Amino acid sequence: MKKSLPAILIMIAIMSIVSACSKSGSSGGVIPTVENLSGTYALKALVWVYAGQTINVYDSLDACERDNLTALNSDKTIDYIDAGTVCNPPEDDNGTWDLKGDSLYTSANTNASKIKSFDGKTLVLTGAPDGTIDVVATTTLEKQ
Repeated sequence: MKKSLPAILIMIAIMSIVSACSKSGSSGGVIPTVENLSGTYALKALVWVYAGQTINVYDSLDACERDNLTALNSDKTIDYIDAGTVCNPPEDDNGTWDLKGDSLYTSANTNASKIKSFDGKTLVLTGAPDGTIDVVATTTLEKQ
């Protein structure tokens, strides 16, 4: 399935979810586990920092992409759901995810994401999107 650039950006951002937390806990206070990370998330913010410039990528996404959902399933599968306003073509997809230490890995991205914070509802990830140089993406997801 061919994906649009914004859909790929969202997948990359989601893949960057789990790497900023230490064994002593994330800055949000909840130690991420497969069990408590599992759930369906909506994208609330996506910011890239490139060459010292902050770029609000979320605001440049089409409306049909801003309302998409991502389901991190407890069996370590991931579903990208084209919810709300459906894009043309629809951006539904699936794959796998895994939590290793404080890093989240997905089948859609070779780079791991760090968990910057997780409070049980809001998950903030940071990492470098695939194929980019000197870009740090920060993704904010909210559990539905």
